[in-house]
Amino acid sequence: MPTPTTYPTSKQFLGLAKETVQGTAVTPSTYWTPIDNFTPEDKPTWLDVKSMYNDMADTHGRVQGVMHTEFEAAFPLFMDGLPHLLYNILGELSTAGTLPNVHSIDLLNSGTAQPPSHTFVHWQGLPATTQARVYAGACLSELTVSGNSESSLLSVTCKGLAYPSSIYPTSAPVPTYSTVLPQAAWRYQIGLGGTVAGAPNAKIRDWSFTITRELRAEWTAQNSQSPYIIQRGKVSTSGALTVAVPSDETEFLYLINNTQPQMQIKGSVGAAGTLFGLQIDSQVTAMDTARLKLDEEAIGYDVTWIGIANTTNVGASGSYSPAKFVVSNQTSSY
Repeated sequence: MPTPTTYPTSKQFLGLAKETVQGTAVTPSTYWTPIDNFTPEDKPTWLDVKSMYNDMADTHGRVQGVMHTEFEAAFPLFMDGLPHLLYNILGELSTAGTLPNVHSIDLLNSGTAQPPSHTFVHWQGLPATTQARVYAGACLSELTVSGNSESSLLSVTCKGLAYPSSIYPTSAPVPTYSTVLPQAAWRYQIGLGGTVAGAPNAKIRDWSFTITRELRAEWTAQNSQSPYIIQRGKVSTSGALTVAVPSDETEFLYLINNTQPQMQIKGSVGAAGTLFGLQIDSQVTAMDTARLKLDEEAIGYDVTWIGIANTTNVGASGSYSPAKFVVSNQTSSY
């Protein structure tokens, strides 16, 4: 008996590319990223025949209805890849400077207010001929950036919706990876009640910053199982802080007094010409909970918060936005 053909999970890779028309796949990918996890699932709607046939059986047939894909992903934060994801969920991106290129990403409010979609390409070995599947029209419903100063790299998780998958065309994709490395979380500082420069908080160990976007796949009478569009809706931000070694009740008093401080997360690696960095600004941050943390040597707080829309964290489209991201890297455009 010949040795069975199998494909190791460790050989997976993921590529992505910005689309011009939502759902029209763009291949080959323009950016390839190492991944910790990517779990797509094609989800048909099942239309079961439940009519009575003069018997005691329940289901007398099954018809396949419309279909979409749901996905989740996790990977270290790469500064040349993060703007793709932020652009997808927030929608407004502007670039200035050269080496480093500085990309400002915030909430698009003008026109139809719909961000670009992306095509994901996932190699996992099993598809016939090309060994990869294409997920066109990908739209993010959630994106989280997080760090633990004690023990982690900066990391990213995300999830969203896409059109039904298809087999990658022609021949198997070949990834080309950037030489950019992820960054240690200890390099990042947090300003609370102001900026990092003006109000640094050296007592926070863990932090997370989540963007959530409403999505709805819209199917219409067009003789297609695929959505007509994946419509983007409202955006909100939220997150968590572990205040590991507080010396007073500052963070608790933000909650009790409904003081809504400015928050900034900022850090970078490299000299001016080779700088890679991230700055996250939330001008108005409302504390949601502040619970005493009593399971370690020092008493601390576990804090959760939500972002409030404001007129400071905006770009060219103006109006309101709950947050703004600035990414510095060596990539000229997205």
